[in-house]
Formats: sequence, C-alpha cells, structure tokens
Amino acid sequence: MILIHRESPSHWYLPDGTAYHDVPRADGNGMRSATLRDARKVNAFPSVTNILGVLAKPALDAWKQEQAILAALTLPRRDDEPLDSFARRVVADMTEQVRDAADLGSAVHAAIEVYLQTGEPPENPDILRLFEPVKLWIDDHIERVALVETVAVHPQIGYAGRIDVVAKLKHAGSWAVVDFKTQKMKPNTKGVYQATYYDTWPLQLMAYFEALRLSGECTRKLEDIASVVINSVEPTPVHVNIWPREEHSAYWQAFQCARELWCFTKNYRPQPITAHTAAAA
Repeated sequence: MILIHRESPSHWYLPDGTAYHDVPRADGNGMRSATLRDARKVNAFPSVTNILGVLAKPALDAWKQEQAILAALTLPRRDDEPLDSFARRVVADMTEQVRDAADLGSAVHAAIEVYLQTGEPPENPDILRLFEPVKLWIDDHIERVALVETVAVHPQIGYAGRIDVVAKLKHAGSWAVVDFKTQKMKPNTKGVYQATYYDTWPLQLMAYFEALRLSGECTRKLEDIASVVINSVEPTPVHVNIWPREEHSAYWQAFQCARELWCFTKNYRPQPITAHTAAAA
C-alpha cells in the first residue's frame, strides 16, 4: 500500500499556495507554528477554516462541553487531590478525547486520499472498518475525479484552503467540490444513526468553489458542493448532503462577511495578488 503523508492542518498559506504553518525558531532549534505576526511579514493568506473560526459553533462547543462533563464523571479523583488539580486533569482528558477524534478523522481522510489516487484500501483494520462505507459510496457515486487534496487560492480576496476532492457525481451528472467529514453520530430512538450538518460547512465549500473558479485550477464546470459525513462510531452508510444551488450565492456572501469579520478582529487584511503584482514579484 502506498502511504501518502498528509500535512498537519495549516492556518496559513503563501500567495502561491504553499502551506505556511511552521517557521524556524529564533534560536535555530527546530520549528514552531506560524503566528499572525509571522503572516504579516510575508503577506500570508488565512485558511478557510481559520476565517470561519470567528463564527460561533454552538453544536461543536456543546460536544466539547459534553466531553468535559464525561471526563469529570468517569475520571477517578485521587486521594487528597486538590480540586484545581483534578480540574486540570479533567481538561487534559477532555483534550485527549478531542485530539483522538481529530486523529481518527485525519486517518480516514488519508485512506480516502490513497483510495482515490491508487484504488488501494487501508491496511489498518480499524480504519478499514470505517472506510468500507465510504468506499461503497465512492464506487457507486463518483464517476470521475479531477482533483484530490488540492490547495486552491483566491488571490483577490486573499485566502486559501485544501480541498478534499473535485469529482463528477454519477447520479447528479455534475462536477462537485466534495468534502468528507468524520463524526461521532448518535442513534435516534429507532436506532438509526443520524448525521449533524453544520451551518459553516456550505460556507467552507463555497469558498473552495469560488477559489477554484477564479484561479482556473479546475477546468471542469463546477455546479455542486457536497458534504459526505462518515460515522466514526459504527461503519454505517455515509450521509450525503448536496447543498442547494439556489443557496450558493447566499453561502458565498456569508463567507465573505465572515472574512470581513476575521480581518477586523485580527486587524490584518492580506494584500490581494493581481496579475501585475504577480509579474512584479
């Protein structure tokens, strides 16, 4: 099996699309995460997820609070342990749960990337178990693949992001920007697992959509944006939402508003890259 190294999530990109998530330490001892101060020096563009971070995410916040409560209820308190020390251990345990969920999502994404490029499934049985429903959906619904794990840059507005896949959907007959999400789904009263769709997802997808359209990175005519949700609890069928085309302009406008809010709160507005400035560089 061919292993593809996935970059850690980057908050910043250079105008040419190069990830800018690490910079050398001042003492020369390794690397550190890039900061807003670093970004200003090189006119780095924020990532789409960085921009959307300014928006409230009640459902995600509620899930993190739930992890904290579960950690507090299940983590045994040591004899004579001060309450503040116990609280710090609860936070650490909660953070570990959140990190484990993120690591699992990254592993499943890596398996999808390899499969789309090589047709090879993952060897890890734990990942393969969750990957099988995704494979079934890909085989049944994706006709052709144009781009996989591609960075798209919007030089005029000044942002960038890594896209999971651009593919032609068989049943819809259209080219779409597709984003895969792993999620700890919960069963309803009938025992059927249900996906939760977040309001920021179509905004993220439209940001990718518009960056691709402007940059010409994708020569296909894009028409749709789709979220594919993978159950990280049980290998149940994936949930798919092709967001309505009639709402695309509203999603795009909302993303631009989020960017304006991001620029205001960060006091940083990346300089746009035009044909003239690119030639001068």
